[in-house]
Amino acid sequence: MSAFGPALFVSRADGTAITEAEQSAILTRIRTATARLGLPRAVPRVYDYDGYQPLALGVLLYSEYGYQHMPAEVREDQDQAWADQSRLVGAAVDSQIPSVYRFTASTVED
Repeated sequence: MSAFGPALFVSRADGTAITEAEQSAILTRIRTATARLGLPRAVPRVYDYDGYQPLALGVLLYSEYGYQHMPAEVREDQDQAWADQSRLVGAAVDSQIPSVYRFTASTVED
């Protein structure tokens, strides 16, 4: 059984690659943002870099089981809730360092 959860994909607005040091700093900012926002179950970790989305750091905020067994309409609601959470985290990071990064939310399989 697979777990699924919300992921935030972060890419540079200028389209250049994100260095490892920068990836670490982004992850720290995302962890701080999830704590400040009080997201339950949030334990952000790197999902991938440059795999799921080109030149983007994918950060899985958290994952949980049961998603794949939900009816389609419930999954759609869950996807929207997770996207909203991811956007809040992205906005919190962007408020600290405006216009440096672009943020995309997605549901991913862990």
